[in-house]
Amino acid sequence: MMNVNKLIKPIITILLTGMITFQQSNAQTNSFYVYFKQNNKRINIENAKIELKKQPFTIFVEYTQPLDLFVNASYKSNTYNQAKVGKLMFFIPAFSETNNLETFFRNKGTINLYNEKATIWEKGKTDAEEIQKTDAGRFLAYRNIEKIYSPEHKNFKNIKDVQFDLNMVFIYAEKDEDGGFQEIQREFVKIKWTKNYDEETKNYERQIAKKEKIKKAQALRDLKNKQKSEKKEEIRLKKIEDKKKKGEEKRKKKNEKKEK
Repeated sequence: MMNVNKLIKPIITILLTGMITFQQSNAQTNSFYVYFKQNNKRINIENAKIELKKQPFTIFVEYTQPLDLFVNASYKSNTYNQAKVGKLMFFIPAFSETNNLETFFRNKGTINLYNEKATIWEKGKTDAEEIQKTDAGRFLAYRNIEKIYSPEHKNFKNIKDVQFDLNMVFIYAEKDEDGGFQEIQREFVKIKWTKNYDEETKNYERQIAKKEKIKKAQALRDLKNKQKSEKKEEIRLKKIEDKKKKGEEKRKKKNEKKEK
């Protein structure tokens, strides 16, 4: 006989997924979206991914009203994959605990990594002096990122030294009548590190290559000049030696005449 729990659980999941979708589509009052900036260039999330250079960057959140956001960041993609396939918030280990969460702003300029734990981006919290507003009247908060910290391994890494993709999930949820959280909206993104260079960097590399070419050309000229100088010196010394020999031969002949 089929296990009833195994049959019921998928049905519950489908029904709850439908409820979440309905609430997300009808949540007109509060919503948010995430984008990034690097070197003053805006980078929007596309197909749940973005590409960044291994340099400091900024995470921006725009919302209709300041919201508390649950945030998970990890090198591992478990939470990202679960969020991407639509697994409900309370079935995702990283978001199963919502009490006494650590702030997303714990360490300045740093993202803390947790495989199965969320942090909280408190409503209105930003690296600016105060929360800003866009021309469209939406609220804007941001977080500058320079380092990654793994509490598990107790080590900081500068962005330039990061070796793995970074997975992030952002969830906005509201408390229901029972005091539990009901998810309203989520954003998820895989940050892939690119080796592509912008034009400024390419121009810099061209300048370096040009300088190296000039240095090599100058070194070659210096070598040729040195070789010429050595050749001239060799000829000069040979002339002196030949002159000395001729003088000795003259003296020898002169002495031979005297003896006769």
